[in-house]
Amino acid sequence: MDEQRHETTALLGPVHPLLSDKEHECLSSYVRKCDRRLMFYLCMGYATDSLNKMALSNAKIAGLTSDLNLRGTDINWALGAYYVGCFVFQLPSNLILKKVRPTYWLSGSIFCWSLVTILTAFVTSARQLIWCRFVFGAVQAGYLTGSIYYISFWYPRHMVRRRMGFFFASAGLGGIWVGPLCSVLTSMDSKWLPWQRIFVVIGAISLLWSLLGPFVLADYPDTASFLSSDEQQLILKIMEHQNTVASTQQVRFVQVKMALLDFKVWLWTAIDFCANAATQVNGMFGPSIIESHGYSPQTAQALTALTNFMAFSGMASIAYTARILRGSSTAIALSNILTICGFLLALCSSNPSVHILALFVFSFASPQPAAHGPAWQMCNLQGNTKPAMAAAMASAFGGLGPLATAFVYRDEDRPQYTRGHLVCLLMTVACFVVTLVLRRVLAKENRRRDLDCGDLEGMSDEQVQDLADNHPHFRYRL
Repeated sequence: MDEQRHETTALLGPVHPLLSDKEHECLSSYVRKCDRRLMFYLCMGYATDSLNKMALSNAKIAGLTSDLNLRGTDINWALGAYYVGCFVFQLPSNLILKKVRPTYWLSGSIFCWSLVTILTAFVTSARQLIWCRFVFGAVQAGYLTGSIYYISFWYPRHMVRRRMGFFFASAGLGGIWVGPLCSVLTSMDSKWLPWQRIFVVIGAISLLWSLLGPFVLADYPDTASFLSSDEQQLILKIMEHQNTVASTQQVRFVQVKMALLDFKVWLWTAIDFCANAATQVNGMFGPSIIESHGYSPQTAQALTALTNFMAFSGMASIAYTARILRGSSTAIALSNILTICGFLLALCSSNPSVHILALFVFSFASPQPAAHGPAWQMCNLQGNTKPAMAAAMASAFGGLGPLATAFVYRDEDRPQYTRGHLVCLLMTVACFVVTLVLRRVLAKENRRRDLDCGDLEGMSDEQVQDLADNHPHFRYRL
């Protein structure tokens, strides 16, 4: 409780009255309810998203390639088509979320991608497979950015990073489940081919979860029926101070422009782009990398549970590593160094055991910057529209990183995959450099504001709100 009171005081600052003991108890009750209800649903939804994304890489070694007569880079185009679909539809997704009820938007996204995954089981050609993955990316695009934005208007700013850690870690949970599940489905006898069973069963699991959304989620804190009136009033008080009350504010196009022109937002986007390239190696090619060293498809699928457990462990630790290292930027830099070591290990040895060890190392370390980046960004943005636009930009353009990964890990390069490992190594180095540059920029801006608090005299309330994180009292977290 003392730690929470200290963090809340730091959040509210001298321009807002401190919370009383009763209000701290009320805030604790509010957070517990939101964690058990909203965060649980969002995290399990993201876990099923991971199941659906990894279905293709597991179906590939379960006979998909031979049954559809895929040649050359057909499978790479199918993997890449997903990220193209995400890119095209992610930018407008959070602005649509301002117009559509979040409850229906988030659960509807899960429902739609589940249907697409099920239908993928019935494709008969490479072209149909590529189009299915493109549509899958398009309907899934709104869930990640929508969830990030949704979390930001339910939780006070200092609590966002930990929730982001849990959210991104849930993708690792999906990865842990998908390997053993696909191994069992591949070994079963039925009228459907093994890869068809993978798509149908995984799609059905997430479709069932989507149906719970309208009954579990709520649109906004001040309209949630599961909260008491005291809890609603308290969180409204905090969110008004943060300028993040989503239910009463409309899309502010001046803030959309601010996001597009803010070079700091583009630096966060660059971090996401570089980090995501390495993050998706395990998800897209983990089963193929393991199988290339002589393991059977079923064994390779089962072993991916271990590599995905490493990814889950890395992402689950982000809130704690950021606190221990006193900032997200330091945590990103450290995980970049570990990822670089993993790729160097893979590049410098031809020993199969060393390659598997390297896969474990970068599976653990590489997802952390991809999770730290959005959390670092969202706790450093204010306004009712700028965070939504910035999250969509980072997710859309940052999501193009894995598009490069999809084409540099080619079957003719197995088992070394030298080209792929080298590209991801260079991307990780770039992520490390951009992180240090952004940290320096934010620290310099904080020092400038400490010396010059700014003058808000003569500005209307609306103009002050549109300052967003440019408000002179706002300080960036490093």
